[in-house]
Amino acid sequence: MSPVDKIGDRRIDLAWLMLVLLSVGGAGIGSADANAVLVAVGVSLVMAIKLRLVCTYFLELHEAHPRIRRAVLAFCHGMPILVTLTTAFGDTLSRLTGALIG
Repeated sequence: MSPVDKIGDRRIDLAWLMLVLLSVGGAGIGSADANAVLVAVGVSLVMAIKLRLVCTYFLELHEAHPRIRRAVLAFCHGMPILVTLTTAFGDTLSRLTGALIG
């Protein structure tokens, strides 16, 4: 195994360790008895970091077609924002979507 391969394996190992630690931290944040919006922001930050780690080290997006890369990165950045907005404005969004559908 070349030194370059060892460095690459080391990065993946560290990324995996970070994912495990962030999962435990996210569970701790999610079970906190704090304001719902603050919990959602904390969970969203953990989610954003985890999504970025997965996209960077495990999905090999640098080799993907630019459209696919943009779509996946939009998902990675959009989901934490949507989680926070849904928690903060859930009742309003529910009324709006109910008015649009029915």
